[in-house]
Amino acid sequence: MISKELSRSIIELRTAFKKNDDARDAGLPREMAGVERLDNLSYGPDPKWHLLDLYRPTKVIKPLPVIINIHGGGWCYGTKETYQFYGLNWAQRGFAFVNPNYRLAPDVTFPGELDDVDRYIHWVAEHAAEYNLDSNNVFLIGDSAGGEMAEQYATILTNPEYRSKFGYELTNLKFRAVVLNSAAAFPLDEGMVTGAVAAYFTPSIIRQQREQIMAENYIQKNYLPTFICTATADFLRNNAAKLDGFLTAKKVEHVFKMYGDDDHPRGHVFLISQKDELAQQATDDEMRFLQEHMA
Repeated sequence: MISKELSRSIIELRTAFKKNDDARDAGLPREMAGVERLDNLSYGPDPKWHLLDLYRPTKVIKPLPVIINIHGGGWCYGTKETYQFYGLNWAQRGFAFVNPNYRLAPDVTFPGELDDVDRYIHWVAEHAAEYNLDSNNVFLIGDSAGGEMAEQYATILTNPEYRSKFGYELTNLKFRAVVLNSAAAFPLDEGMVTGAVAAYFTPSIIRQQREQIMAENYIQKNYLPTFICTATADFLRNNAAKLDGFLTAKKVEHVFKMYGDDDHPRGHVFLISQKDELAQQATDDEMRFLQEHMA
């Protein structure tokens, strides 16, 4: 049972985020030329949250490079429907885009959401041949809270000691790179776990599982090539800059990009918008990065 104050914080966050997302995506089409969408594929036992959509370019014979998305939302908000337009854009660009739901706080606490990420990654591995997915060219993308989970999962993939803390098993998927958009890196930095976020990273979880949460302690030189994206008015801009410096010190291959300027600022996860020319430019940059890392 969570407190009334925490419950109110979650409701306020969900209401504000949904209002912004609905305004951002108003009028966008659910169908795009040259893209097939397969909706509500089940990847686990929960009939509401263990569902994913798969968007694929049509008229492509060879296996498709795969983007596996981890959506943002402060660990307590967001659905695949919020990311459908972003995913359809990637499918138009030639990628299969896996767009899942996962369970949200307060129904789960850390690492319950990451458990769902692991579950749907295994689903991709098991169904790659069925859906013409190239298991040799797989990429992780996450934004905000999803960016933090993408960072964690990339650490799980590349560091057996960290992976052992979760009990996850590797699949046969070959992950080539990770994209972190306005990622909530260093989640236990001062001031990060406040308001609704405390429903996922509860005080007892932080005390007992701090080492699991702090993936940065386990990032090594063999970490996945990483694209870090932020913006001038992104409230997590400093987290992205800190991660840039951190990966530089670890000698991890990465790109750091900050978009916008004083006259044309951009905010948190701006590149999810399909109506923003600069967002499309950022996606162009990320696409080139992924293409450069394909086998």
